[in-house]
Amino acid sequence: MSRDASLPRPLRKAEYEVFLTNSGAEKGWRDMLATARNATVDAWEQLTTAPEQRSARQYPLKGDLGTGVYQGATYVHWQYKLTDGGRIWYFVDRTPAGKHAGRVLVHEVAPGHPKSSERVRGRRR
Repeated sequence: MSRDASLPRPLRKAEYEVFLTNSGAEKGWRDMLATARNATVDAWEQLTTAPEQRSARQYPLKGDLGTGVYQGATYVHWQYKLTDGGRIWYFVDRTPAGKHAGRVLVHEVAPGHPKSSERVRGRRR
């Protein structure tokens, strides 16, 4: 006899763990789940399995935004396009941690272009 039970999602051996690094990213993640749940779940899948795969939707940022610092370490700065406007900005820490291949450090989730990417008089803010 079977019973209704939630089956936890199994992890791949080389999967990344995703972290929200600040309260703004946490709020943005909740907002994106509320407004674009399927796109956000697709992003989660991509970030946990191939956070550095380049595509039209996922790529490293350029110029002044090309690198960033988190807890004293410098990382390549990546962007994942959730929707036409929605963005996830993150770093990839490839240091293995337990059963994970590394960590994806999400520091900004925005329903539109992040303010820091907007141009002001021909230059980025």
